[in-house]
Amino acid sequence: MKQKYLILFSLSGFLISVDQFLKHWVVARFAEGQGASLFQGLMVRHLKSNGFAFGLFQKMSDSLQDIFIIGVPIFALILIVLIFIKLRDDQMVTSVALSTILGGAVSNLIDRLQYGFVIDFLELSLGAKLSPVAFNIADFAIIIGVLLVFVGTLKAKQDGTDSVGAIP
Repeated sequence: MKQKYLILFSLSGFLISVDQFLKHWVVARFAEGQGASLFQGLMVRHLKSNGFAFGLFQKMSDSLQDIFIIGVPIFALILIVLIFIKLRDDQMVTSVALSTILGGAVSNLIDRLQYGFVIDFLELSLGAKLSPVAFNIADFAIIIGVLLVFVGTLKAKQDGTDSVGAIP
């Protein structure tokens, strides 16, 4: 099996498993809205999100929300698979980045299809003037993947290569 597919299946599978396990654990342990402090500024809390990553777009109308929140992840999944097929085995950064994005997107899509919303279980307070930010492992994985794509793109431009994340 090619190394890029090993990364795809193992990393995205791991992220989906961990995220789904923790979501089920939080739902079984805490009533909605309830939780416990991990340390100052970070809580484990059972929350439902009708929005996108980190609670974005929760104010959209239901019909737009359905199209956006189900359609965008499915489109992204198709796009990631098509890009992944074209990757070379030496494009490790891009393989990891796309695998984390795929794993996060699939895990949140599982929630949306199963419940009609996403279960968030981490709440980060950034100070009295800012609202707390709710998220889950899937959201975090997507953000890390996007950052890796960005870093890989910058590195490729600096190196003068045409491929994101290629290792010489």
